[in-house]
Amino acid sequence: MTLFLFDDEKSSWPVFWELTMKNRSCEEMMTSAKVVVSEREDHTIDSYMNIMGKFAHNWYLVLVDCQTSICPGVVEANITFFHPSSDGTPDACSGLPQTAIALKQAMLEGWHALSVEQILNVVGLSPFGVAALYIEFTVMLLLSLVLLLTGARAESGRKLFFWNVLFLTSSSGLCYLAMATGNGVLVLRQVGADPTWKMSDSLLAHPGTEEHPNPFYDHEYAASRTYPVFLARHLLQLVTAPLLLLSLFLVSGVGTATRAFMLFCGCMTSVCWLIGAVITSPSRWGFWVFGLCFSVGSLVPMVGVLPTAAARRGRPVRRLYGRLMCVQLVTGVLYPWAWVLVDGAHALPSDAAVLLYVILDSVSQAVYGVMLLSHAPTPAGWTEYNYSSSEGVEVERLNRPSDEGTVGEGGGGGGGGGK
Repeated sequence: MTLFLFDDEKSSWPVFWELTMKNRSCEEMMTSAKVVVSEREDHTIDSYMNIMGKFAHNWYLVLVDCQTSICPGVVEANITFFHPSSDGTPDACSGLPQTAIALKQAMLEGWHALSVEQILNVVGLSPFGVAALYIEFTVMLLLSLVLLLTGARAESGRKLFFWNVLFLTSSSGLCYLAMATGNGVLVLRQVGADPTWKMSDSLLAHPGTEEHPNPFYDHEYAASRTYPVFLARHLLQLVTAPLLLLSLFLVSGVGTATRAFMLFCGCMTSVCWLIGAVITSPSRWGFWVFGLCFSVGSLVPMVGVLPTAAARRGRPVRRLYGRLMCVQLVTGVLYPWAWVLVDGAHALPSDAAVLLYVILDSVSQAVYGVMLLSHAPTPAGWTEYNYSSSEGVEVERLNRPSDEGTVGEGGGGGGGGGK
């Protein structure tokens, strides 16, 4: 019996597999093994070997009967790796050189990642799609800087609107940066003749590096058709949806109960579509239906309840709310069907999916924010007005003259004419 010990370097384990497939002898396979130990006379394999190296490795143990060229059934194998200075040898590890080597390697990897080829190389997306994500990030970043400068000089009563839109655009920009760098995107694969989409397995799709190649890499699997899932964007909706609704509440001054109901529906819409986007089975459509129902729950009060509350604050507020409502209503109607085309049926090409979400998010966040801040009123209170109080009665009288007052004035005029 002969024991072979291989590591994950390109010259070791991958070479062993090539030689095995070619039915080479044990002597030929010894050239790629890091350690070779033969069986002792007492039918045991026991040895102490010195292995030098700088980096961590995955190790592979192979036991072969070189005379019969078969692999015997291994009952037990015990391999112990001793770190320098832990086994009594005079060799010792110095933290400083290892730290310097790690920093050097990190700097080289970072410099290599800044190349245009690497920046536009994101699995599941084309270079055009990645560029569109970077452009959206740049637009949101510049808008956030403008809001930061103008918001600092705004009136104290309107600053809340500026900070709300600033939080909205800055978080959206960071989300698009994450997706552009490939960190906020999940990848689906369609392998062979199977029409179903499944989550990509990085163990089969990534070839590894030249120093540490991946022995499980499957070239056919890596070349299969891919499709992106914009996970970071779905998580962003959990932040942006409440912020957009909050701005509408501060403009209209709607009651607390309506606010709570719309916030609940808006958050549940994002949660349902997030869960459905990461499910590859047909059950994802059930989450889309639930999300659609919750979406209707947030859109109906936006059209039927909030305009009445905004009208009570005066004609300028009512007009502003009408414009803001139109933007959110149009995007709110389009979002479910965008989910169907992109995350549900995966019918749109990845570039078209990126452009669709970029346009919708730009309109619902950037354009909406500019419209809001250009005519932002004094924010309404955090709670609803109590219109049963004397203050509420006076507000209604200012916006709608009472019938009693109108009749009184007409009667006074008629009396004067009689005289």
